[in-house]
Amino acid sequence: MKVEALETIVVELPRRSAYGWRSLEDSIGRYVILKLTTDTGVTGLGEAPAILSWGGEHGRYFGEDPQIVRYLIDEVLSPLLIGADPRSARSLLARMDEIARGFPYTKAMIESALLDIVARDANVPLHQLLGGAMRWQIPICHSVGLAEPEEAAAEAAQVVADGLRWMQVKVGGDPARDTEVLRAIRRAVGDDVELYPDVNRGYRDVKTAIMAIKAMQEAAAICAIEQPVEGIEAMASVAAGVDIPVIVDEGCWSPQDALEIVSRRAADIVSIYYTKASGLLRSMEIGAIAKAAGLPMNVNGSLEAGVGNAANLHLAAALDGAVMPAVITINTLEGREQTRVGGVFYTDDIITDPFAYADGCLTVPDGPGLGVELDPDKIEKYRVK
Repeated sequence: MKVEALETIVVELPRRSAYGWRSLEDSIGRYVILKLTTDTGVTGLGEAPAILSWGGEHGRYFGEDPQIVRYLIDEVLSPLLIGADPRSARSLLARMDEIARGFPYTKAMIESALLDIVARDANVPLHQLLGGAMRWQIPICHSVGLAEPEEAAAEAAQVVADGLRWMQVKVGGDPARDTEVLRAIRRAVGDDVELYPDVNRGYRDVKTAIMAIKAMQEAAAICAIEQPVEGIEAMASVAAGVDIPVIVDEGCWSPQDALEIVSRRAADIVSIYYTKASGLLRSMEIGAIAKAAGLPMNVNGSLEAGVGNAANLHLAAALDGAVMPAVITINTLEGREQTRVGGVFYTDDIITDPFAYADGCLTVPDGPGLGVELDPDKIEKYRVK
């Protein structure tokens, strides 16, 4: 079995709201879809939710956008992929690392399509290639974007009405304002909802971060804090200075990052993106390190469309260890909405069927491969020419 053809498609989904976070300079929703087709007629899918202003700490990892992704696929990596055996995903990923350093979102998209082919050919769900499912229901954590306190509280109340009981809240790094936002949300949702702020490295120093965290604890009973500062030393100091879990996001992209975080005690929870890790296989390596260290983890997506979110669900299903609710999309199809606000970032999608939602959870797809198919009419409707 050999890869015979590839196609990249840029789509832009209609957004539910002007969602954003502290360091985001782009609009979400303009992403690349990859189709790899073999000489046996099997097609595998991948998605790169590439955002140019998103990256790691201190410039160690940098953003991608649809133009960069398409250039890498069409001009740089296609000679490697055409004629390749999709069952050799690990060796292909290693070779890609030699040809083009970095660009994990592009590589994650390619790996997804390769694994989708292999699983479809074997007529098994993709998570079986990762060792099988540890869980079939994935609890969802909604992400409230940067907003005024009243607006954030109103959205949070609608999320609770949709049945979700976990919320990540994007805050801007102003301690007084951040506390005001969390206090407003807590008043709106009551005491039975788990809240935690995501600062996206927004606090200028360790002492400011610790002061802000304690203020938010007192005002809103937050259950954790995500990436309050930049840099592993600063994260370790914050983790030692507060009594709630510290989640690492921008500081953990690779298994090597995970090892350093564990050895430096720089976080209590590891946030895993299959896209940051260059794919699902390396994400599983990060998960193994977290489990061995006794650290919980969560699967945080980049607000993917349906193809990418299928990969998120298979990863969340296969991770071994303590897995917290996932900050991933509840993909909505126009006219087939399952929630009004909770987990919804786009008002339509490019897949034929939504993932089943009930009681705050998404069900892991059980069809062959990723378990999703593209809707050709929606592809044409949302294609960026």
